[in-house]
Amino acid sequence: MSTAMKTDETMHPTGDDRAWSESYYFNFVDPTSGVGMFTRMGFRPGSGWADALHAVYLGGQRLAFTYGRRDIGRDLTAYDGDLNVGNLCLSCEAPFKRWTVAYDGPAQDIADGAILVTPAKERPDGWFTPADLSMTVDVTALTEPHYAASGAHGHFEQSIHATGRLNIGGQAIAFDGYGVRDKSWGPRNWGGSSSSSGAPVAGSTPAAPNPFVFWFSMNFGAEVSLGGSCFRRADGTLTGEGWIQDADGMDTFTEVVVETRFRPGSILHDAVTLTGRTGRGRAIRIEGQVLSMCPTKIPFPGGATFVNEGLARFVLDGREGFGIAESWHNVTR
Repeated sequence: MSTAMKTDETMHPTGDDRAWSESYYFNFVDPTSGVGMFTRMGFRPGSGWADALHAVYLGGQRLAFTYGRRDIGRDLTAYDGDLNVGNLCLSCEAPFKRWTVAYDGPAQDIADGAILVTPAKERPDGWFTPADLSMTVDVTALTEPHYAASGAHGHFEQSIHATGRLNIGGQAIAFDGYGVRDKSWGPRNWGGSSSSSGAPVAGSTPAAPNPFVFWFSMNFGAEVSLGGSCFRRADGTLTGEGWIQDADGMDTFTEVVVETRFRPGSILHDAVTLTGRTGRGRAIRIEGQVLSMCPTKIPFPGGATFVNEGLARFVLDGREGFGIAESWHNVTR
C-alpha cells in the first residue's frame, strides 16, 4: 500500500468548495442477535460544523436513534486525533486494520423506526422513549480498501468484522457481525442533489416513489462481501457499479441494475433486486428483503432529501447475507 493511500485514513487538505466534506462511515449486521448499526461522522469546514449520526437496529422494527454536532475550524488536520462529535467517538487503532466506534449518551428508543419518515408534528405522543445508550464496537478489516476514487477527491470501502456490546435502558446485548466501512473526502452536496448526469431530479411522492440514488453494502459471512452505488438515468433506470470480494479475491461489480419495490403509499422500500456482472464475467443476481427501516432527513430549501436506510436480508446463489439497502428521495413541500 502506498504512503499516499496510508494517509487517507487521516484528514485531507480542504478544498475551496464550500460543500467540502470529509466523512467516516461504519455499518454491520448481526443476524443472530438482530442488532445492526450504521454510523456516519462528517466534517464540513465550509459550514463550520461536524455532525454525527449513530443509529442502532435492535431487532424487529425497534431502533435507537442519535444525532450530535460540534463547531469546527477550517483546518481539518486538527481533528485527526479528535474524532469526537456529540457523544460519538471514532478511534483508529491501526490504519486500514482496526477501529473502535464508541457511543455513550442519550438516544431515542423507537418502537418502529419507519415513523421517522413522518413529519415530527404529525407523530403521535410517545413515538419514542428517552433512553441512555452505551455501545462499543471493535472493528477489524477483512479486506484491503477498494478505491472508487483517490487523490484530492476520494472514496474507499472495506469489508469488516464487528464485535462488541451495547446497553440501552438497562438491557445488555452482545453482538458479532459483518459489515462495511467507508471514507470519503471532497465536495458533497447532500440536499436536493441531481442525478449523475447533472439533470434535475424529479421529486418523490408516496403515490409515485422516484429514488435518484441507491447505495448498497452486504456481507455473506466473512467470505463474500460487496457494495456499490446506482444513480437515476435519463431513461428512468437505476444503474451503477461497485465491488465484490469473494474466494477469487477483489473484483469489480459492473452493469449493476437495481429494481425496487415500495410499501404501498410510501417512499419506503421493502424489497430490491440487483443484477450485474463481475469483472471476470460472472453474472450476479441478488434478492433483498428489508427487515427494518431508518429514514434520515436532510433539509434543503423547499423540501428535504430522505435517505432511507433499510437493514436487509439478501440471497445470492442460495446463500443468506445481510447489509444495508439505502434509497434516496427528494421530497418537496
